[in-house]
Amino acid sequence: MPNVRLVIEYNGAGFCGWQKQPGLRSIEGELQAVLQTVLREKISALCVAGRTDAGVHARGQVVNFKTATAPDLKRLMRAVSSIMRPELTVHCADLVAEDFHARKSSLIKQYSYTIYSRECPPVLDRGQVWYVAGPLNIELMRAAAQQLVGSHDFTSLRGAGCTSNSPIKQIESSELSWEAPYLRYRVVAKGFLKQMVRNIVGTLVGLGRGDLQPATILEILALRDRRAAGMTAPAFGLCLDWVKYPDTVRAESEL
Repeated sequence: MPNVRLVIEYNGAGFCGWQKQPGLRSIEGELQAVLQTVLREKISALCVAGRTDAGVHARGQVVNFKTATAPDLKRLMRAVSSIMRPELTVHCADLVAEDFHARKSSLIKQYSYTIYSRECPPVLDRGQVWYVAGPLNIELMRAAAQQLVGSHDFTSLRGAGCTSNSPIKQIESSELSWEAPYLRYRVVAKGFLKQMVRNIVGTLVGLGRGDLQPATILEILALRDRRAAGMTAPAFGLCLDWVKYPDTVRAESEL
């Protein structure tokens, strides 16, 4: 069966998250319904690179699904983007190897989180950034972010209800940049625990405000206690930027 891969962008504000939930509006449920309408066939399942939570956005989410016959990819892109506008758009569509899986085949992915640090709250950026008033020790926060690079036990930054078999994750890159009034955190890894990035950001802000004891992020990790870390940052500041795959996964492109 043809295996179709989509790279999509969406605003998560109007959804309960990626995953289907009874009685709620999910990205998975809405996209699957639209695909079935456009392709005029039943799509049994959508595989996704990362299951974003309620309110979380994506610039480069990756989805794949099987079809009975190879679709017109350009028509598929245009139709789905038109129907789901302005909440979701398809950046590209291609045919990939039958064994390609959006999550299992991925190598690494990047999430970014945007903080708006200014005395007055944002207007145009509302719903896309976390407004944090008051002074922050940005250099301390930047140093703490860099300390997360490598393999660590992230129990202290693990969300409640996380079903991952292990709290240990390998962080490839962890950086904080400042371009007033935006403070942007970017993190790259193969996988993440539930709410891990939002808990990292909340902890960085707690450290920047001087609210946390112990006062270093490595000491917080060593305690393996969620209560030692900072708050969970709001979902709307988080975005899945991109997902990287081996070059060999592409079998055919019609773009």
